[in-house]
Amino acid sequence: MADANAAFECEPFLPETIDLAAEGIMVLDGIEYAETEEGSLCLDILTDETIPGPKPAVLRIHCGGFTEEHITRKSRPEKRFLTLIKRGYVIVSIDYRLSQVHPFPSQIMDCKCAVRFIRKNAAAYGIDPDRIGVWGESCGGQLAALMAVREGIPAFEDKGGNTGVSSEVQTAVSWYGALDVMEFHRSRMAVDDIYPKRFEVMYGGKPEDMEEVLIASNPLTYADKATCSLLAMCSDGDPRVPYTVNFAWIRKPDTYRRESTNH
Repeated sequence: MADANAAFECEPFLPETIDLAAEGIMVLDGIEYAETEEGSLCLDILTDETIPGPKPAVLRIHCGGFTEEHITRKSRPEKRFLTLIKRGYVIVSIDYRLSQVHPFPSQIMDCKCAVRFIRKNAAAYGIDPDRIGVWGESCGGQLAALMAVREGIPAFEDKGGNTGVSSEVQTAVSWYGALDVMEFHRSRMAVDDIYPKRFEVMYGGKPEDMEEVLIASNPLTYADKATCSLLAMCSDGDPRVPYTVNFAWIRKPDTYRRESTNH
């Protein structure tokens, strides 16, 4: 079955590459984890087989605003990967459908499907099914924060395969992801003339018609639900995702306190 994003045959952006084989890292490339109406979706698994398992897994969700065709599972920070792998982690780098193929919420559905695939096949890949985390960048950070909802989000569950297997993760990391998507949306509408057209691609309609979808895509919509541990990091020098739309929420008995994570 053809790749779901096959229409975009761009050379992937490679921000950081190393000789993984020379470092003793085994790469299982192009494992199909889902079949969708638009085509198949693949992931890569990177591991050090000399370290005994079962090992915790980190599922990495790439950036690209859901639309950038040259950003794929291959667009990966390999030096950071190497550090984690040598500490005994398995890295799982995934593709998901771009919004041009299918708009939100297909992206979060694909991420959950990837977790279900890894959990179901954990023994084959030396992974501990009870220790799976996610790490996303930018829009991938938004998805990672949505994945942090421990009780799940019913509208996003059991789509794409391995129905009935849990998509719960034990921890999540968001790098410069918009955790307050509504605030991000307002800020981009105010300063970016191109944003409304991009929004139509990302969410499948004009901003004024897609409020319910936008709310569903917002991690803060689920701030009153049980979540796994979530580390959110961003910079006060980021012009696109300012730290004011990236909050760490600390649960209190009757309320929530938000703290901007300014690193």
